[in-house]
Amino acid sequence: MLAGFGGPQKATADLLELGVPFDDYPKPVGLIKYLSSMVRGNDFIAVDFFSGSATTAHAILQLNAEDDGNRKFIMVQLPEPCDESTAAFRAGYETIAEIGKDRIRRAGRRIIETNKQVDVGFRVLKIDTSNM
Repeated sequence: MLAGFGGPQKATADLLELGVPFDDYPKPVGLIKYLSSMVRGNDFIAVDFFSGSATTAHAILQLNAEDDGNRKFIMVQLPEPCDESTAAFRAGYETIAEIGKDRIRRAGRRIIETNKQVDVGFRVLKIDTSNM
């Protein structure tokens, strides 16, 4: 079926290759790229309401670099604190949202190294107060 994309171990290896430690169960970039490529056209907005380490953003950036697409992404992640026992916390990440932002930056730099014409910019919006 979709076994060629790997599981959490492959996804963790992808993160570590970028230099981003993550201990939970990230999604494999290859799987999200595959699913996103099934959408007709290359000009859409992907929304991930539990973005965690921002795998969807990473996959969208890679797809755009591969086919000159104009896909965009909206990642939503509450600033959940990283557990103090995790490698991410020991590396200086206080929240899961910080992991995602750093991953997008690092993935963007890696993509620019191979394809100088790709837009890898993004904005971060934070909620001020919440009843959650």
